[in-house]
Amino acid sequence: MQRRFARWIAWCLALAALAPAASQAATSPPAAPTPEQQAVAETDRTSLREFETRRRAASTHPNELYRLYGAEAAGRGEWRAAADQFRRAARYADKYSQHRLSLIYWHGLGQPADRALAYAWADLAAERRYPQFLLLREKMWLELSQAERERALGEGRALYDEYGDAAAKPRFERALARARGQVTGSRAGASVDRVQVSASLGGGSLFDGGDSLDLRPMYAQWRLDAHRYWAVEDAIWQSGGSVDVGPLETLNGTP
Repeated sequence: MQRRFARWIAWCLALAALAPAASQAATSPPAAPTPEQQAVAETDRTSLREFETRRRAASTHPNELYRLYGAEAAGRGEWRAAADQFRRAARYADKYSQHRLSLIYWHGLGQPADRALAYAWADLAAERRYPQFLLLREKMWLELSQAERERALGEGRALYDEYGDAAAKPRFERALARARGQVTGSRAGASVDRVQVSASLGGGSLFDGGDSLDLRPMYAQWRLDAHRYWAVEDAIWQSGGSVDVGPLETLNGTP
């Protein structure tokens, strides 16, 4: 009896010792987001069917295709591969991919953190003065030390030579012209907008509409005209795109 009573007392004391810790855990603030959480986007994680749909729709536009591959790699946490794909998309004047690269370098995902280089990419992403990217650029600038600011300006000059619109837009236009020449359809003036174009997604008959993809949007006339394409993209981003820039965090205790 005494032994059972002693065990009961020990159990009560153990509960009393745990109670403050449990209370403290219940009232403690939520954990800060990790670098990965701040650099990933909701659209990075897609189903296989959705990915294949987007991949086919992007096949005529290298900026969209490499951006999609970059997002897929980011969704898997493969940040080095994501950076490689976003960099490919950035060569075709893809501002969103340049923005993603700025976050990858800022948080040091897949490679050592480099805040000066991150700012250079953010400045490049803001070249067309899209509000979201301007905001992120200014947030980063405020976090940089004077030495980092000086190096960021040097990094930026090199990036603009390769990835700025003056170099990247003509590169995109040449790629789009090649894709436009491969479009199947009438060469006597028929509009592809009025042609039914579809492809199987697998797992069903070619004649089963429930398992096929309508490719007409992929060949929409505005998408095959570089100037109209940029105009649509500008209108979307100027009106407020859906990129969440998130809060910036200091790295390794650096103010």
